[in-house]
Amino acid sequence: MPERAPGFESQPRRFFFESKTENKISLSSQLKTMNIVVIGPAGSGKSTFVKSFLEYLNDAKAVNLDPASDPIYKADKDIRDFIRTEKIMKDFNLGINGALIKSMELSLNYIDELILKDDYVLYDTPGQMELFLYLSSGTDIAEKIANSDKTIAIFIVDAKVASTPENYVSILAQNAVISLRTEIPTITVFNKCDTTKFELTPLKVKEMLKEGGVLSELMEKLVDFVEETTVRYRTIKISALKKEGFDDVFSAINEVFCSCGDLS
Repeated sequence: MPERAPGFESQPRRFFFESKTENKISLSSQLKTMNIVVIGPAGSGKSTFVKSFLEYLNDAKAVNLDPASDPIYKADKDIRDFIRTEKIMKDFNLGINGALIKSMELSLNYIDELILKDDYVLYDTPGQMELFLYLSSGTDIAEKIANSDKTIAIFIVDAKVASTPENYVSILAQNAVISLRTEIPTITVFNKCDTTKFELTPLKVKEMLKEGGVLSELMEKLVDFVEETTVRYRTIKISALKKEGFDDVFSAINEVFCSCGDLS
Protein backbone atom coordinates (compact mmCIF):
# COMPACT_ATOMS: atom_id res chain seq x y z
CA MET A 1 0.00 0.00 0.00
CA PRO A 2 1.24 3.54 -0.67
CA GLU A 3 2.43 5.61 2.29
CA ARG A 4 -0.28 7.76 3.85
CA ALA A 5 0.04 10.45 6.45
CA PRO A 6 -2.17 9.80 9.52
CA GLY A 7 -5.66 11.18 9.01
CA PHE A 8 -5.32 11.49 5.23
CA GLU A 9 -5.89 7.88 4.21
CA SER A 10 -8.90 8.65 2.01
CA GLN A 11 -8.10 12.21 1.02
CA PRO A 12 -6.16 13.44 -2.02
CA ARG A 13 -2.75 15.01 -1.56
CA ARG A 14 -2.65 18.80 -1.62
CA PHE A 15 0.20 21.09 -2.56
CA PHE A 16 1.54 23.63 -0.08
CA PHE A 17 1.89 27.13 -1.44
CA GLU A 18 2.49 30.63 -0.17
CA SER A 19 -0.65 32.71 0.03
CA LYS A 20 0.03 36.16 -1.42
CA THR A 21 -2.73 37.72 0.64
CA GLU A 22 -2.09 36.09 3.99
CA ASN A 23 1.69 35.59 3.58
CA LYS A 24 1.65 32.12 5.05
CA ILE A 25 1.86 28.54 3.91
CA SER A 26 -1.53 26.90 3.63
CA LEU A 27 -3.40 24.07 1.97
CA SER A 28 -5.40 25.25 -1.00
CA SER A 29 -8.71 23.88 -2.26
CA GLN A 30 -8.31 26.25 -5.21
CA LEU A 31 -4.87 25.03 -6.21
CA LYS A 32 -3.77 25.63 -9.75
CA THR A 33 -2.31 22.69 -11.62
CA MET A 34 1.02 21.18 -10.58
CA ASN A 35 2.55 19.61 -13.67
CA ILE A 36 4.99 16.78 -12.93
CA VAL A 37 7.08 15.84 -15.97
CA VAL A 38 8.60 12.40 -15.41
CA ILE A 39 11.85 11.78 -17.29
CA GLY A 40 14.15 8.77 -17.23
CA PRO A 41 16.06 6.30 -19.39
CA ALA A 42 14.59 3.01 -20.51
CA GLY A 43 14.54 0.51 -17.67
CA SER A 44 14.63 3.11 -14.88
CA GLY A 45 11.09 2.31 -13.76
CA LYS A 46 9.68 5.60 -15.02
CA SER A 47 6.26 4.32 -16.04
CA THR A 48 5.99 2.19 -12.89
CA PHE A 49 6.68 5.36 -10.90
CA VAL A 50 3.88 7.18 -12.74
CA LYS A 51 1.46 4.33 -12.05
CA SER A 52 2.36 4.09 -8.35
CA PHE A 53 2.59 7.84 -7.73
CA LEU A 54 -0.87 8.29 -9.24
CA GLU A 55 -2.17 5.91 -6.58
CA TYR A 56 -0.21 7.73 -3.88
CA LEU A 57 -1.61 11.14 -4.85
CA ASN A 58 -5.07 9.56 -4.87
CA ASP A 59 -6.60 12.32 -7.00
CA ALA A 60 -4.41 13.05 -10.03
CA LYS A 61 -4.34 12.70 -13.80
CA ALA A 62 -1.77 11.21 -16.17
CA VAL A 63 -0.76 11.94 -19.74
CA ASN A 64 1.26 9.51 -21.87
CA LEU A 65 3.66 11.39 -24.16
CA ASP A 66 5.38 8.27 -25.53
CA PRO A 67 4.09 7.62 -29.07
CA ALA A 68 5.86 4.25 -29.16
CA SER A 69 4.41 2.60 -26.02
CA ASP A 70 1.01 1.99 -24.52
CA PRO A 71 0.85 3.17 -20.90
CA ILE A 72 0.72 0.64 -18.05
CA TYR A 73 -1.60 2.96 -16.08
CA LYS A 74 -4.92 4.62 -16.88
CA ALA A 75 -3.97 7.62 -19.01
CA ASP A 76 -6.42 10.51 -19.04
CA LYS A 77 -4.80 11.66 -22.27
CA ASP A 78 -2.61 9.59 -24.58
CA ILE A 79 -0.48 10.83 -27.50
CA ARG A 80 -1.05 7.41 -29.09
CA ASP A 81 -4.64 8.44 -29.73
CA PHE A 82 -3.11 10.78 -32.33
CA ILE A 83 0.35 9.44 -33.19
CA ARG A 84 1.62 5.86 -33.18
CA THR A 85 5.26 5.25 -33.99
CA GLU A 86 4.59 1.88 -35.62
CA LYS A 87 2.15 3.56 -38.01
CA ILE A 88 4.65 6.34 -38.73
CA MET A 89 7.19 3.69 -39.75
CA LYS A 90 4.78 2.35 -42.38
CA ASP A 91 3.36 5.68 -43.56
CA PHE A 92 6.76 7.35 -44.03
CA ASN A 93 8.83 4.24 -44.79
CA LEU A 94 11.14 4.96 -41.85
CA GLY A 95 13.23 2.84 -39.53
CA ILE A 96 12.55 2.89 -35.81
CA ASN A 97 14.87 5.82 -35.03
CA GLY A 98 13.57 7.98 -37.86
CA ALA A 99 10.01 7.10 -36.91
CA LEU A 100 10.60 8.08 -33.29
CA ILE A 101 11.95 11.47 -34.36
CA LYS A 102 9.06 11.99 -36.78
CA SER A 103 6.60 10.96 -34.08
CA MET A 104 7.92 13.63 -31.73
CA GLU A 105 7.71 16.27 -34.45
CA LEU A 106 4.09 15.36 -35.15
CA SER A 107 3.25 15.12 -31.46
CA LEU A 108 3.88 18.83 -31.09
CA ASN A 109 0.78 19.46 -33.23
CA TYR A 110 -1.41 17.85 -30.56
CA ILE A 111 0.19 19.04 -27.32
CA ASP A 112 -2.51 21.64 -26.63
CA GLU A 113 -5.07 18.82 -26.59
CA LEU A 114 -2.94 16.81 -24.14
CA ILE A 115 -2.40 19.49 -21.49
CA LEU A 116 -4.79 18.94 -18.58
CA LYS A 117 -5.90 20.95 -15.58
CA ASP A 118 -6.13 19.27 -12.19
CA ASP A 119 -4.38 19.47 -8.82
CA TYR A 120 -1.66 17.20 -10.16
CA VAL A 121 -0.96 16.07 -13.72
CA LEU A 122 1.83 13.58 -14.41
CA TYR A 123 3.38 13.64 -17.88
CA ASP A 124 5.13 10.39 -18.80
CA THR A 125 7.82 11.15 -21.37
CA PRO A 126 9.38 8.76 -23.93
CA GLY A 127 11.83 6.17 -22.61
CA GLN A 128 14.35 7.46 -25.16
CA MET A 129 15.35 10.55 -23.17
CA GLU A 130 17.23 12.10 -26.06
CA LEU A 131 13.97 12.49 -27.99
CA PHE A 132 12.56 14.73 -25.31
CA LEU A 133 15.77 16.56 -24.41
CA TYR A 134 17.66 17.09 -27.65
CA LEU A 135 14.99 17.49 -30.32
CA SER A 136 13.51 20.95 -30.72
CA SER A 137 10.07 19.33 -30.79
CA GLY A 138 10.76 17.71 -27.42
CA THR A 139 11.87 20.93 -25.73
CA ASP A 140 8.96 22.78 -27.38
CA ILE A 141 6.58 20.25 -25.78
CA ALA A 142 8.28 20.81 -22.41
CA GLU A 143 7.93 24.57 -22.85
CA LYS A 144 4.22 24.24 -23.64
CA ILE A 145 3.67 22.23 -20.47
CA ALA A 146 5.78 24.58 -18.34
CA ASN A 147 3.95 27.64 -19.64
CA SER A 148 0.57 26.15 -18.73
CA ASP A 149 1.16 26.23 -14.94
CA LYS A 150 3.62 25.36 -12.17
CA THR A 151 5.88 22.61 -13.48
CA ILE A 152 8.58 20.38 -12.05
CA ALA A 153 10.55 17.53 -13.61
CA ILE A 154 11.35 14.30 -11.80
CA PHE A 155 14.39 12.48 -13.16
CA ILE A 156 14.07 8.76 -12.39
CA VAL A 157 17.32 6.81 -12.14
CA ASP A 158 18.02 3.15 -11.43
CA ALA A 159 19.96 3.27 -8.14
CA LYS A 160 22.21 0.42 -9.26
CA VAL A 161 23.47 2.55 -12.16
CA ALA A 162 24.51 5.32 -9.75
CA SER A 163 26.22 3.10 -7.18
CA THR A 164 29.77 4.49 -7.71
CA PRO A 165 30.95 8.10 -7.17
CA GLU A 166 31.75 8.46 -10.88
CA ASN A 167 28.32 7.26 -11.95
CA TYR A 168 26.63 9.30 -9.23
CA VAL A 169 28.25 12.51 -10.48
CA SER A 170 27.34 11.69 -14.08
CA ILE A 171 23.71 11.23 -13.00
CA LEU A 172 23.72 14.63 -11.31
CA ALA A 173 25.22 16.08 -14.49
CA GLN A 174 22.30 14.63 -16.44
CA ASN A 175 19.98 16.36 -13.98
CA ALA A 176 21.70 19.64 -14.84
CA VAL A 177 21.26 18.94 -18.56
CA ILE A 178 17.54 18.31 -18.06
CA SER A 179 17.14 21.57 -16.15
CA LEU A 180 19.08 23.53 -18.76
CA ARG A 181 17.39 21.98 -21.79
CA THR A 182 13.82 22.15 -20.50
CA GLU A 183 14.18 25.17 -18.18
CA ILE A 184 12.21 23.19 -15.61
CA PRO A 185 13.44 22.66 -12.02
CA THR A 186 14.44 19.02 -11.73
CA ILE A 187 14.56 16.58 -8.81
CA THR A 188 16.66 13.43 -9.11
CA VAL A 189 14.98 10.35 -7.65
CA PHE A 190 16.86 7.07 -7.25
CA ASN A 191 14.53 4.14 -7.91
CA LYS A 192 14.75 0.40 -7.15
CA CYS A 193 16.34 1.02 -3.76
CA ASP A 194 14.51 -2.03 -2.45
CA THR A 195 16.88 -4.22 -4.50
CA THR A 196 20.07 -2.13 -4.35
CA LYS A 197 22.00 -0.86 -1.33
CA PHE A 198 22.38 2.83 -2.10
CA GLU A 199 24.00 5.17 0.45
CA LEU A 200 25.61 7.89 -1.68
CA THR A 201 24.88 11.59 -1.14
CA PRO A 202 26.59 14.70 -2.56
CA LEU A 203 28.48 15.16 0.74
CA LYS A 204 29.65 11.53 0.83
CA VAL A 205 30.75 11.70 -2.78
CA LYS A 206 32.77 14.84 -2.06
CA GLU A 207 34.57 13.04 0.76
CA MET A 208 35.32 10.05 -1.46
CA LEU A 209 36.67 12.29 -4.19
CA LYS A 210 39.16 14.00 -1.88
CA GLU A 211 41.54 11.08 -2.39
CA GLY A 212 43.13 13.16 -5.13
CA GLY A 213 43.87 13.17 -8.83
CA VAL A 214 42.88 15.52 -11.64
CA LEU A 215 39.68 13.60 -12.36
CA SER A 216 38.65 13.66 -8.70
CA GLU A 217 39.24 17.42 -8.52
CA LEU A 218 37.16 17.96 -11.64
CA MET A 219 34.35 15.74 -10.37
CA GLU A 220 34.32 17.45 -6.98
CA LYS A 221 33.84 20.83 -8.66
CA LEU A 222 31.12 19.30 -10.83
CA VAL A 223 29.27 18.13 -7.71
CA ASP A 224 29.32 21.70 -6.38
CA PHE A 225 27.73 22.90 -9.61
CA VAL A 226 25.13 20.25 -10.31
CA GLU A 227 23.81 19.85 -6.77
CA GLU A 228 22.37 23.35 -7.15
CA THR A 229 19.93 21.97 -9.73
CA THR A 230 18.04 19.84 -7.21
CA VAL A 231 17.09 19.97 -3.53
CA ARG A 232 20.43 20.48 -1.82
CA TYR A 233 22.09 17.78 0.27
CA ARG A 234 19.14 15.45 -0.28
CA THR A 235 19.20 12.04 -1.85
CA ILE A 236 15.70 10.79 -2.57
CA LYS A 237 15.47 7.01 -2.57
CA ILE A 238 12.33 5.13 -3.56
CA SER A 239 10.90 1.86 -4.73
CA ALA A 240 8.27 2.60 -7.34
CA LEU A 241 7.25 -1.05 -7.34
CA LYS A 242 6.71 -1.19 -3.58
CA LYS A 243 5.49 2.42 -3.35
CA GLU A 244 8.19 3.34 -0.83
CA GLY A 245 9.78 6.77 -0.37
CA PHE A 246 6.93 8.71 -1.95
CA ASP A 247 6.56 11.02 1.07
CA ASP A 248 10.10 12.26 0.34
CA VAL A 249 9.23 12.89 -3.30
CA PHE A 250 6.08 14.77 -2.32
CA SER A 251 8.00 16.85 0.22
CA ALA A 252 10.70 17.69 -2.34
CA ILE A 253 8.09 18.91 -4.83
CA ASN A 254 6.77 21.25 -2.17
CA GLU A 255 10.26 22.49 -1.29
CA VAL A 256 11.02 23.54 -4.85
CA PHE A 257 8.10 25.94 -5.01
CA CYS A 258 7.71 26.87 -1.36
CA SER A 259 9.49 29.99 -0.11
CA CYS A 260 9.41 28.74 3.49
CA GLY A 261 12.51 26.62 2.91
CA ASP A 262 13.14 22.96 3.64
CA LEU A 263 9.93 21.20 4.66
CA SER A 264 11.54 17.80 5.19
